[in-house]
Amino acid sequence: EAPITKRLYYQLTTYLIPTMASAMEIYHPIRIHASLTDAPLPCQKAVATGWTGGVDCMYTLMNHIRAEEPSRRLTHLLIANVGTLESDHNTELLQHMVQKTKDGIAAEADLKVVGIDSNLQLLQSENYLAVAAFRLPAAVLAMQKLFGVFLNSAGYEFPRFSFNQENSEYYELLPLSCFETDCTVFYSTGGQTSRIKKLEELARFPYARRYLHPCIYQHHDYNCGSCGKCVRTLGALYAIGELESFKDVFRIEEFYQNKAEYLLDILSKGNRQHYGEVLDAMKQYGVEMPPDVLRLYRIRRAAMAAVKKHLE
Repeated sequence: EAPITKRLYYQLTTYLIPTMASAMEIYHPIRIHASLTDAPLPCQKAVATGWTGGVDCMYTLMNHIRAEEPSRRLTHLLIANVGTLESDHNTELLQHMVQKTKDGIAAEADLKVVGIDSNLQLLQSENYLAVAAFRLPAAVLAMQKLFGVFLNSAGYEFPRFSFNQENSEYYELLPLSCFETDCTVFYSTGGQTSRIKKLEELARFPYARRYLHPCIYQHHDYNCGSCGKCVRTLGALYAIGELESFKDVFRIEEFYQNKAEYLLDILSKGNRQHYGEVLDAMKQYGVEMPPDVLRLYRIRRAAMAAVKKHLE
């Protein structure tokens, strides 16, 4: 029922929709029925990035908070409830995250914070990763009178580009380029380097040492140390020798006390990209896997193989 700009209509119908429909079997050609317009919108030219406190968005902040080019210098942190929050009370969680960010890193770094709430996930429950490259830009475009540039923090390296219908972050370069309007430009940032390299650089960034929060439990003011994101981040920091740098945001003594369990978990999930990166970093930095962990891993694999054979 709302008009769409001729530019956006052209980009969606000429490039995005046909490409996705041909590259992924779950998608099909669709038509957009809307009135077209070239009417200009005013824009305050703010520069924003999506914010959770995790590795990727912290890396974006580090590289753009003092950008030489004023038109790409970060001014706002955007926290949006569009499917990524994992809570039974997402509105309250969003408010908590906004206030925590305002009182913490935004106050120190002189940044403004914008929170966007929605019931989108309730209306259309989907695998968030499958639609992440669409949900957050949609929230940005709803506020394009404010945002002139949006820095979308890449979760994967650009060379890993692929049309993965379960995870749109692998091909986000395509939709982001198609979502641009005369007001708002999108950039995928950080995909030129690996997450391990990001952590190496963040270890020298004071804000990261005090505010890094990859944990999935955003209602905590600390990292739990046990969720998947915490485990692989702790493992990566251990591999590169930077655990001590993040002692203010992780309970690193718990990692050392339970190091065998952490490393066994990482080793068992080594076929997943982010866990595999930790194992590669351990090899690169000459960090040996303890013999007792390797022994337990072999026992676990043998047990799983025996169970599988029995079930067959």
